[in-house]
Amino acid sequence: MAEKIKVVLLAIWYPLAMASYFRRALERRADVDLVTTGPFTGTWIPWMGGMNLNQKYVHSPTYPLPFRPDVGRVPYEMVKVQLPDGYVPDLVLTVDAGISWMVKPYNGIVAHVATDPHVLDYSHARLISDKFFNMQKYYMKDKDIYLPYAFDPTVHYQDNTVSKDTDAVLVGMPYAARVQWVDALRNRGLTVIFENGPVFDEYRQLNNRASIGLNWASSADLNARVFELMGMGLCPVINRVPDLKEFFVEDVHYLGFSDLNEAIEKVIAAKNNPEGMKVVAKNAYECVWKNDYTYDARINQIFMECGL
Repeated sequence: MAEKIKVVLLAIWYPLAMASYFRRALERRADVDLVTTGPFTGTWIPWMGGMNLNQKYVHSPTYPLPFRPDVGRVPYEMVKVQLPDGYVPDLVLTVDAGISWMVKPYNGIVAHVATDPHVLDYSHARLISDKFFNMQKYYMKDKDIYLPYAFDPTVHYQDNTVSKDTDAVLVGMPYAARVQWVDALRNRGLTVIFENGPVFDEYRQLNNRASIGLNWASSADLNARVFELMGMGLCPVINRVPDLKEFFVEDVHYLGFSDLNEAIEKVIAAKNNPEGMKVVAKNAYECVWKNDYTYDARINQIFMECGL
């Protein structure tokens, strides 16, 4: 029997973070011996100035570290001394939400996944990494490796037990453009679910209640919600960003817009053409599943790039 790939995964362990999906994908692999570590926040997440999520979504890392709002860099030796005797990682992976190692770890291949390059500075992380993965192509620098966002097939899927009782849905931060968009749609008589806080099961259930999935990226990034909406079988109405054309075709896999007026028009047009809306939703669903735009595939890419 081949020896398992030993992976140490560093992240800030909020009840929901991008690292959660990488952890879940790694746990699904029979060939991985995973250790997780990093600051642990329990139910707390820094959305909207701070909120607490459902206890059932709390997942403590193997070796939890104290959380401080100003935490940024972790000494590798602090984690190394806690590892089981003889456990030498093949891969030391950081999935970032504002965390990195203080100095480069001296075991295995050191890789860093930049989940928020539109808002965070990764100068230090790039210096101490053998492989630096950037999830937003628009913000890549020389030698970065593009690792697009994805969906989790165990979370973001069609649930036919949920009744379609609303027109559109947007679960996410209430940025100004999103608020204006939702208000305008409601003023025109459409029903729209617009919340921030529901995650995992509740997130999927809310999305499955709608036929149209709304997304307005905060920057020029192809964000995770695009893949998630498609994985759940919704008709995506999303703003045009540079990366979109590398994955999807407008009016085939999504309805695109560039400003508020067009965003309103596209949603109304989708609602008034239910058969066309179903075709786009079906095309999008088949595209993300056929092309395996999952976190499992992203882990495969990391392993291949690292020679594992």
